[in-house]
Amino acid sequence: MKEESGEKKHGDNSCGVVGVVFGILSLVFVIVPFAGVILGVIGIIFSYKQKKVMANKWAKAGLWMGWIAIILGTIWSIVYVKGVIEFMEQYQEQLRALQQGGGAGALA
Repeated sequence: MKEESGEKKHGDNSCGVVGVVFGILSLVFVIVPFAGVILGVIGIIFSYKQKKVMANKWAKAGLWMGWIAIILGTIWSIVYVKGVIEFMEQYQEQLRALQQGGGAGALA
């Protein structure tokens, strides 16, 4: 019984494969604010588990893709949030101008 579990532990790449799959998904969804970061973190967790059991190319690939997605996703999320804030400020300015009687000329 011990031999079977030992063989399975050393030959099992499931966490590494899952880490790579989440790494690929995180890179695909990096353009969706926060989604790439979340998927990247999940991929890193699975890849790190694989690395603890048996360090192999699956674990290494998952870790790399996860970290790249977290970095790119964080940058994109910051740009997205800044854009939303800027849009809301401009919208509020135009709304105030309309309320003060600026008419259609205030929108230009």
